[in-house]
Formats: sequence, structure tokens, C-alpha cells
Amino acid sequence: MTEQLGDIIGSKQAERSRLAQLTIDEKVVLLERLRDRSLAIRESTFHRQNEPVREKKV
Repeated sequence: MTEQLGDIIGSKQAERSRLAQLTIDEKVVLLERLRDRSLAIRESTFHRQNEPVREKKV
């Protein structure tokens, strides 16, 4: 394993531990932020321009 990969894995483990220590209220706030970001991405003009065209089923 390279040193860089070891750093990445260690960082992920530290972040998982940090998230596990959050209260339910703090986790809910994070989920709300993720939802808001997801909605903003979905509604963005750039995203709509690059969506694949869906064929209508008859």
C-alpha cells in the first residue's frame, strides 16, 4: 500500500469516527444540507442540459 493510500484510508476512518460521535440533531442537520444540495443540483440549468433524452414508451 502506498503512503498516499494509507493517508486516504486513515482520513476516512477518522471522518467515520467523527460522524459517529455526532448527536442525532447534528446528523439531521447534515442530512438536511445534503438534501438541499441534491435539490439544487437537480434544479440547476447545467444538469438539465446534460440529462440524457428519455424515449417515451407507447
